[in-house]
Amino acid sequence: MVANLPYYVTTPIIAKLLNENYNFKSLTIMIQKEVGERIAAKPSTKDYGALSILVQYYCDITIIRKVSPSSFIPQPKVESIVIKLNKLPKPRVEVKDEKLFFKVVREAFNMRRKTLWNAVKNLKLDSKVLEEAFINSGIDSKRRGETLNLQEFADLSNSIYDITHTKS
Repeated sequence: MVANLPYYVTTPIIAKLLNENYNFKSLTIMIQKEVGERIAAKPSTKDYGALSILVQYYCDITIIRKVSPSSFIPQPKVESIVIKLNKLPKPRVEVKDEKLFFKVVREAFNMRRKTLWNAVKNLKLDSKVLEEAFINSGIDSKRRGETLNLQEFADLSNSIYDITHTKS
C-alpha cells in the first residue's frame, strides 16, 4: 500500500491497519515528520511512546526521506517524511495477551512522569500481583515507561498474565 495520508488522521489510520490485522506486506506513506519520528523512536527519547510500541510490534520501519515544505504548493507549515512499514510475519515479541500488553503500554505512557508502579496501578490489580509481576519480569517498578523496550513491555505484561491466570 502506498498513500499520502491526511496528516490529521495518520495515527488513527495506522492504528486501525495494525490493530485490525489488515493484510498488507508493506505500507509506504508520506506523513508529518513529527509522527514519523515518533513511530521510529527508540526507548528513553522524548518521541518514544505508545505509537512507537504499536508500530514496532508489528513492523520494521525505514525512513525513506524527509520532504521539505517547499516541495508543495501551497507550502504547509510542517515538514513531511516518507516512511516504509514492512509488516512482520508475526509480531516482534511474543505476548500471551495482546489486549493486556497494549493496556500496560497505554498506562505506562498516559502520564509520562509517573513511575511504572504508579502508572500500572490504573490496571486495578492487587498490589501483591503487581509486586510479583515486577519481580518476575526483572523490571524495576521505579522506572518510567519511556525507558522500557518492546521486550520489557512484553515481559511485564506476560508476567501479569501468568500471575492473574494461575491464581484464578
